Amino acid sequence: MPSLLEGGGGGFGSLLDELDFSMHPMITAVTSYFIVTASDMIPFVPCQPIAIALGAKLGFSVAFPITLLGQTTAGVLAFSGARKAADSDTAQKVATSKLPQEALEKLDELRNMTDAAKQGDGKILLALIGLRLAPFFPFSAGNYVLGSTTSVPLRLFIVATLLGCIASNLLSVGIGAGGAMMITSENVNQFLTLPWSL
Repeated sequence: MPSLLEGGGGGFGSLLDELDFSMHPMITAVTSYFIVTASDMIPFVPCQPIAIALGAKLGFSVAFPITLLGQTTAGVLAFSGARKAADSDTAQKVATSKLPQEALEKLDELRNMTDAAKQGDGKILLALIGLRLAPFFPFSAGNYVLGSTTSVPLRLFIVATLLGCIASNLLSVGIGAGGAMMITSENVNQFLTLPWSL
């Protein structure tokens, strides 16, 4: 199966190839934002490859805010849509059917925490941030799960998602931007002539 980032046959790769920030900075920024938002709304499709590609194509200072806002927007849209759609037990069962057991246990803890009126926003926010950063809780699918199965306030979800996106995008965009700098650097030629490259 071809990657979404591959060029030639379509996908996001050919779209990224067409982006030229120097010629059309606003169009490039808006297009990139929509690519990130759209891709992160698809459960279990990782957004990191797109963040890496944008970091390489646009540089860190441009790609980081685009990916941060795109992922956060996708999270809010998925969370809000799932909350509106989740009026039945069937919808909640479908939302959690693919999650690993560890993720289900953490989700149950969060549900209990958000149902208790005595819990403060601070504890709920910390639990949400923990889930946003947890490797066992899928980020894009988690947006739908949290919206459909918990009573987490939207404002806390937005803050936790934004903080979770900062951490992941610092890494992904940084890798892309750093890799592009290395490849275009004259140091690559020197690196390739070192003895271990024989």
